[in-house]
Formats: sequence, structure tokens, C-alpha cells
Amino acid sequence: MNSKTLCIFALVLLGFCTVSGCGSGSSGSPSVAFSANSLTFGNEAEGSASEPLLITLTNSGTAPLAITSIAASANFAETNNCGATLAAGANCAINVTLAPNTTGSVKGTVTFTDNAAGSPQMVSLSGTAVTPSTLTGYCVGYTGVGQCGFMILGDTTECPVGQPAVTPAVSFGNHACEVTVDDSTHCSATGATRGPSGSCQATSTVVSCSVQGQQCGGTLPGCCSGFTCTAGTGGSFCQPATGNNANKARPSWDQGLADKLR
Repeated sequence: MNSKTLCIFALVLLGFCTVSGCGSGSSGSPSVAFSANSLTFGNEAEGSASEPLLITLTNSGTAPLAITSIAASANFAETNNCGATLAAGANCAINVTLAPNTTGSVKGTVTFTDNAAGSPQMVSLSGTAVTPSTLTGYCVGYTGVGQCGFMILGDTTECPVGQPAVTPAVSFGNHACEVTVDDSTHCSATGATRGPSGSCQATSTVVSCSVQGQQCGGTLPGCCSGFTCTAGTGGSFCQPATGNNANKARPSWDQGLADKLR
């Protein structure tokens, strides 16, 4: 066999090894599996972001998964620790938030582009965006006495009606007398026994409740309508309810208090 023939044979063998691996042991293929194929969020105010819900991506194949991109569609956002390559059998976490720039029902996806079969893969997302809370013009201070344990100090220019409420939260008193205030906007609360200032009253269309996969129980918010607080080995978490077992979210303030403010 002359040198020219040997050269041609070597080139053919090199091409075959490049395609087949030539006994190097590099066989198999990656495969993608998700902990959830869809995520459902509760209400979230336009211009704010919800608590994150988790997607776990697992490479259930027998070869490394090369990840080109992970991207959330409009009105949603994601962060992840996946990197560019995921070894066979390994997993990584993707935290998704509802971050609406509109109001109403919103739907979207997290899209995964990689070298596995079926790429790009998608996880569907849904939620509801609501109008942000606004201030009413009342200043609320905590007194620590009486059934409700708070006082309404009347109208004040420090809490102008219609001003956006930055951090509305249910505070003061018990369930029968709870009131929604904006802790980021303080006002004069002469006579309050807990601190020199009160917080501005806020009207809120945002329901404080937890959705699928979020921890619940104890002092944590109850589950949103359609979900129930289910105990598991790692704690209690909101899961889809069946039949009439859905926990109803509590209103942001008591109707009796709303009547007094009219």
C-alpha cells in the first residue's frame, strides 16, 4: 500500500471517528424534564413584581445539555442558576415572577433553547394584573387599646387622595378591624402610642394570598381562591384545591371599617 493510499485511508477513518466517536465512549443524548409544565400566579399590581415561583429543570438524558437561552415573555421575569451546560442527571433552578406592565389577565411562557429533542421547550405562565393601590387621605396610627387597636386621625394633606401607595399592606388590629396602610408614606399621628407617626390609609385591589407552590400556614398569607394549604414533608404549601375546599383570600379591609370611611 503506497503512501497516497494510506493518506486517503487515514482521512476516511478520521471522518468516521468524528461522526461516530470511534470507540471514545461519547454516546447518548440529553433530555429535558421540568418540575412543572405551567405556573399560575395570583393578583399582582401593575408596575410591581410578585414573589417568585420555582421551576426545576432536570437533564434526564445521558449526555450534557447545552443551554443556549432561557427567556420569559412580556409581563414576566426569570432568574436562574443553570449556566451554559447541565450534566446528565443534574438539575438547576429557575425562579419566575409576574411583573406586569398592564392590567387584566396575562399569559406568557418561559422558553428554553438547548440541544435536546423538542427544543425550544416552553413552560406556560398565567396571572392577573390589577390597578395599583392608592391613598385615601386618612392617617392611621396604632393606639394599642380597644377592640381594633388603631385610630383614624382624619383627612390630612400628607396623604392626598389618589397618590400611589408604594407598599400597601394589611396592618393594625385583628381580623375584624384590619386596615390596609402604606408603610412607605408616613403622616403625623399625634396621640399614637407606638411611634411618632402613622401610616397613610390605602385602598387596595391586590389580594394578599399565596399561589401554587408557595409556603403557607402560621402567620403566612392564606392560599388564593382555588388553592388549599396542603401539609407535606418539608412544610405546608398551596396546592390546587378540589371540590369546595378552596381557601378564600381574606379581604384587604373589613367592610365595617370601609363603611366608616365613606
